Amino acid sequence: METSSLSSVTSAFASKTYSGMDKDAVAKKAHAVAADFESVYVADAFKAMFKDVAVDPVSGKSDNSNETWRDMLLDQYAQDFVKKGGIGIADGIASELIKIQEGHAR
Repeated sequence: METSSLSSVTSAFASKTYSGMDKDAVAKKAHAVAADFESVYVADAFKAMFKDVAVDPVSGKSDNSNETWRDMLLDQYAQDFVKKGGIGIADGIASELIKIQEGHAR
């Protein structure tokens, strides 16, 4: 996962975009953004695991269309995985985003 993706997420919260929202709404939004970030991170890990596995088990060959469908499937698997608890980084990211929004960043 690229650092620029995380920095764009944190800059949105640091810009006080959500300053008019109550704390519960900010916490809910922070957790949603953190879950999305974790989903992308997990999808990248899944794609790395499957990069050398043939898409078509019968022929053992892959083409661009099959790989595109597999990438979309792995993205969905990652979203479902995160909804069921994921790898546990979303809560930490969400709490840091809330600290940034409140101006208590380290």
